[in-house]
Amino acid sequence: MADGPILDPIAWTRASFKSAADFTIALTDADREELRAAVVALERGARPGQIEMHAREQYQFPKLGPKLERAYDEVRAGRGFVVLRGIPTGGFTLDRFISAVWGFGTYFGRALSQNAQGETIGHVVDASQEDPTPRMYRSAQELGLHSDITAMLALACWHKSATGGVNVLTSGVTVHNEFKRRAPELLAPLYRGFHYHRMGEEGPDETPITPHRIPVFAEVDGEISCRYQRIGIASGEHGLGHALSDTDLAALNLFDEIARAPENRVAFKLERGDMLVLNNYAIMHARTRFTNPPEAALKRHLIRLWLDGNSDFRKVPPTFYHFATNGVPPQPGRGCTYDFKKLYQEAPLLTGGMVDMKVADSEIV
Repeated sequence: MADGPILDPIAWTRASFKSAADFTIALTDADREELRAAVVALERGARPGQIEMHAREQYQFPKLGPKLERAYDEVRAGRGFVVLRGIPTGGFTLDRFISAVWGFGTYFGRALSQNAQGETIGHVVDASQEDPTPRMYRSAQELGLHSDITAMLALACWHKSATGGVNVLTSGVTVHNEFKRRAPELLAPLYRGFHYHRMGEEGPDETPITPHRIPVFAEVDGEISCRYQRIGIASGEHGLGHALSDTDLAALNLFDEIARAPENRVAFKLERGDMLVLNNYAIMHARTRFTNPPEAALKRHLIRLWLDGNSDFRKVPPTFYHFATNGVPPQPGRGCTYDFKKLYQEAPLLTGGMVDMKVADSEIV
């Protein structure tokens, strides 16, 4: 465990940002034209469904490329996140928009499978009317601060919500610093970690719940990393029939309190054509409840990528992985079957209850 607070750009608070411009890189008209040309050129020689085959070398960005490389450095070793603003939407089909997002993603890392179906391009929409037990990100519910099981997360806005859908970020390193200051004795269970449920996406030779504990905090090469998902912890420990100790629950509850505190988080809304990329080993993300416009064609729709880091990316222990590798390895015939609503009803103390971060309009930058 590191001695004293971590003092670097990734340990930020709300006061670190005067405005959204502090974490935004705006595309110029010239950038957009370069992007359009690359996407159209690739489209001519591709068949539908081949976007995932495109590599970084196929996206010719002579001027835009260095800007994306600087964005990667910010995600890797700066504040841990960046918003790229101004990806073309007017005159672009959804497929062309996805191709542009994929091209940007190749400058950050290698795409990972996001589910047992092997999907590397995720669609973040409210699918609760079609799926009785959707993954929580495919609902309109509020999502608490959490980490995905990837090195980097990218979210690009094709259509925004009518109301709500505010993005909230908190630095896990800042949370660690606050634990050191306020309750260092509660860090031990967070370094030890907890079991997570694999949500029905495990392989035939894998257990439904991780056999290993996944630490909330870990230190490798002097850097603190964070992996946290309260609902994942609750599902795993509940599935094993474990009753967490008072110390464990106190640590989890204090983690939520620190992470959700308005002074420790930054809130903003992705506009159409915006793309958020974050360091998932250090920055947690959340989303407030949202409503869709009445027009079905305009409902909130984000494109999601999970990206693995390059060799220079933040190092984490293998116990951070829920499976043998990062992401969710493809498992034909498998899918997420977990009933999250039932868990909230059966284990309110473990889950911490339904999330309400109470993000005020005045807080949004």
